[in-house]
Amino acid sequence: MSQIHISDLSHSWPGSDAPVLQNLSLNIDTGERVMLRGPSGSGKSTLLSAISGVIDIPSGSVTIAGQDIGTLPASKRDSFRADHLGLIFQVFNLVPWLSAVDNVLLPCRFSKRRRQRVNGAIDTEARRLLSALELDPDTLGASKASNLSVGQQQRVAAARALIGAPEVILADEPTSALDPDAKNSFMQLLCQQAQESGAALLMASHDTGLDQHFDRVVELSSLTAAGENQ
Repeated sequence: MSQIHISDLSHSWPGSDAPVLQNLSLNIDTGERVMLRGPSGSGKSTLLSAISGVIDIPSGSVTIAGQDIGTLPASKRDSFRADHLGLIFQVFNLVPWLSAVDNVLLPCRFSKRRRQRVNGAIDTEARRLLSALELDPDTLGASKASNLSVGQQQRVAAARALIGAPEVILADEPTSALDPDAKNSFMQLLCQQAQESGAALLMASHDTGLDQHFDRVVELSSLTAAGENQ
């Protein structure tokens, strides 16, 4: 079953002479891990924004967990994103004055569906995820996000994306600030947790050293309607 189905997607930014995305098609199945590759400025982040419903979809379709998000108004896309997608950003976007545990809990504060999918107390699940991602919930869980190292913030961001078992995890260059050993350790932990929850994982990155963690690697330039049927 496809958790992500994109058909003939095109997108142009206002004032641009050429579309940043043109006739893209892609399928990602339940539980599949896919690396998205492409040079800077090629449209990787724009594609992730389209999948997450952050931007409008003027041409083509993007279906997530059976829902064509292009048919939803902006307010409904926000609700759908909170219910069904976990997002990991390059700069993590943690709330600096909240604790690590409270940052992880944010999706459950905004989504009843995510709360209901947690097996037990949501605070206990937040602490379990931090522990699974090798961040001690007893010593660092109460620390403000602003007091954590980059690597620790990264783990908090991953736990936040995973809580409540969303069907899709999107990650945009989340390892760019880490050294090679830390990158591989993080990817092993992220992929393990995504596999346990059954989430499809789509990650954009330039880093060819991370290919081993994915079921397949796709070049953004290949995802045209006339190209390989992904």
